[in-house]
Order: sequence, then structure tokens, then C-alpha cells
Amino acid sequence: MTPSKFSAFALTLALAACATPAASPASVTRVVSTTSFGMCVGYCTTRLEITEGQAVLIREARGGRGAPSPPPPAQRFSTTLTAGEWAEIQRLAAQADLTAVPDVVGCPDCADGGAEGLTIETPTGAESVSLEFGADLAHAQALLERVRALRERLTPQQ
Repeated sequence: MTPSKFSAFALTLALAACATPAASPASVTRVVSTTSFGMCVGYCTTRLEITEGQAVLIREARGGRGAPSPPPPAQRFSTTLTAGEWAEIQRLAAQADLTAVPDVVGCPDCADGGAEGLTIETPTGAESVSLEFGADLAHAQALLERVRALRERLTPQQ
């Protein structure tokens, strides 16, 4: 092998080793979505955990002026996910690229606009982002919309 061919081969191997491979849908083990509102009375925070076969929404209340003391207990709602629903969420999570955005996007919960978090977990680690409640995130928009719809489905109507 000539020196120039060897250099090109070595450079190709080095670049391939540095590249972070995209997650495969099957490697996504859990998706977690959170919401919170700082200036709030009642159920102000949610945590939606989505895993194979189920989604669990936990709502927690916060005390404060005008709130019952002690605050009401946390609420837990769950639903069974079909294999197709879980596969779709895995696919959308694998396509999302949270490494392409900063850990915090915008100004979550500034001026009491609320905050939203999204975490994608795989066996090798997790990637997370915090953003303003309801904001768009181009690198994960389809997943955000799917998760938001699932949260809405599990949240009791007043």
C-alpha cells in the first residue's frame, strides 16, 4: 500500500471511529417527558415514562397561596402500549438528535411559561434536553408531538 493510500485509509478509519452512530430503534429503552410550572398551585409537574408495553404519567401537586395544605397526593395514570405504538415511539426517538442541540433551549419556565424536558435512554446512556413548554424542537419535533399527545391522553379532563 502506498503512503498516500495508507494515509487515506487511516483517516477514513479515524473519522469513522469519531462519528457517533445514530441510535437504532431497538436500542431505545425508555423515553421520559417532564413538564413543570413554577408559579402554580395544584398539579404543577408531570413525569411521563414510556417503556415497552406501557406509559405511566405521574402528576405531583405543589402547595402555595390558596392551595390546600397539605397538597393533594400524587396521581398515577397508566396505559398499555401496543407493540406498534412502542415501535413508533422507538423509531421517532432513534431519529431524534438531541446531541445536535444544547442541554437547555430557550428559557424554560421564564415568565411562568412552563418548562418541558425530554430524555431518550439507551443501554449505553441517555440524552436530554430542557425547553420552554410547548416549544418546537426541530431535531426531535415528531417525537415531541407523539409524547405530548400521549400525555394529553393520560391527563384527566377537569
